Amino acid sequence: MVKGSTVIEMAYIIPLFLGLFVLIMHAVFYYHDKAVLNGAAGETAILGAQAARRADTEYDLESFFEERTNGKLIYMTDTDLSISETEDKITVSVSARRSLMSMEISQSALIVKPEKNIRRMR
Repeated sequence: MVKGSTVIEMAYIIPLFLGLFVLIMHAVFYYHDKAVLNGAAGETAILGAQAARRADTEYDLESFFEERTNGKLIYMTDTDLSISETEDKITVSVSARRSLMSMEISQSALIVKPEKNIRRMR
């Protein structure tokens, strides 16, 4: 073996290891942000469904979502929130994007009205 061949080999291998480490960290940050956004969208949809049942309560769902995600996102901090409400369902859709990576999350909650079913049964 010639002297200095180890240095040459390491000059090829170390950048590969560092690149792999960076890719793994990006994947970890991506899935962390996905879990945070998924949980916050689900909580927002459930709160909206509960608020729709009660006529005397009104929640600002967008600020509730922002409160749930404020300071918790690591990689994808630029999010777009869309809340749609139909007669029987509330859907919270979130899209986040950073450079080449993007994600779209949608969570729904049914607006159940058990009072109507109970009254029909009597």
